[in-house]
Amino acid sequence: MEKLAEILSLMQSRMDHQEKTLEYLQKQQKETADSFLRALEKMDMRMNGANPAAAKHSIFDSLCRRIDKFIFDAESGRTFDIWYKRFKDVFDNDCTELNEQEKTRLLVSRLDEDSHQLFCGSIAPKSPSDLSWDEAISTMDRLFGSGKTLFRRRFECLKIHYDHQDFNSYETLVRTRCSDAKFDSINFDGLQCLIYVAGFQGAEFADYRTRLLRKLDQGISITVTPTDQTLRYKELPDQKHRGRTTQTQPTAPGS
Repeated sequence: MEKLAEILSLMQSRMDHQEKTLEYLQKQQKETADSFLRALEKMDMRMNGANPAAAKHSIFDSLCRRIDKFIFDAESGRTFDIWYKRFKDVFDNDCTELNEQEKTRLLVSRLDEDSHQLFCGSIAPKSPSDLSWDEAISTMDRLFGSGKTLFRRRFECLKIHYDHQDFNSYETLVRTRCSDAKFDSINFDGLQCLIYVAGFQGAEFADYRTRLLRKLDQGISITVTPTDQTLRYKELPDQKHRGRTTQTQPTAPGS
């Protein structure tokens, strides 16, 4: 038994030694790997310092991979303002190493082929690099914005209804349409006017509703006040106007 205990003790001692040796080798390996990475980083910094163009190209390429292509589709709500809002933080905070001309070039490079052709055609004979950042943004807002007026987009939001699609698609539709309609900037008069017009849902009010929408699309302000109600009520279809304003006269005896 003493011999067995001695053998077991010797084996345990060897295992402890092997474990310590393995830990030492792993530590050495990690230190070697860390040193190698630090050397690579220093080499990369020296190379980029010696070749600023290569450093800029690396930054530009990295940003391109992070920013999705812009594909214009007004009917689906894929407008420039929605896309730009998604990547504004990248342009504002991660493009500090780029000058304005390079930043504008990055923006234009993220347009899909059709949008790029339309953009370049609209600014000819200038090239994208001739534009300032603000000029490029305003041009894209004009070219790739919604063709509908702000009031029309808000009005159509009130007509959204769930059509048995999956919930994620429905939620995305609501968020996209409401963002496009800029409900965060609507004032009380605008909201009141929107609800007023949206209330005329019946087919018999179609002409009146169309005339109101046309006025609002043209930027004509319509304020909902008690003083104006009589005037507006006269614009309603004659049949409805008569039906609501004409009182039934009593029938004369014997007539």
